[in-house]
Amino acid sequence: MTTPPASLYVDAADRPWQERRPGVHWKVLWEEGDRKAVLVRYAPGATIPRHRHLGDEQIFVLEGTVSDDTGTCSAGNYARRPAGCVHTVTSRTGALVLAVMSGPTEPVTTG
Repeated sequence: MTTPPASLYVDAADRPWQERRPGVHWKVLWEEGDRKAVLVRYAPGATIPRHRHLGDEQIFVLEGTVSDDTGTCSAGNYARRPAGCVHTVTSRTGALVLAVMSGPTEPVTTG
């Protein structure tokens, strides 16, 4: 008999914040291959340069706002970036975001 997988419980306070770029820190809550769930904290004015998603990214904004080329997502709201989506992300006021990703990103220098 095969034992089914168990639920994973994570104490987010035990996970370290890692600086991904100036003003953008994240802590990985779960990771399996290219799939992961992370908390992302944006300082006011932080920017993630233009990039392409090679898998889906789903975000739920817990605090503040984040914006990209097509709109702004505020606290209590959800956005999805499908595979192939190209954008720049900014947070004018700062934010805390839960992001669930099914693949990596790659930098985009044009378009």
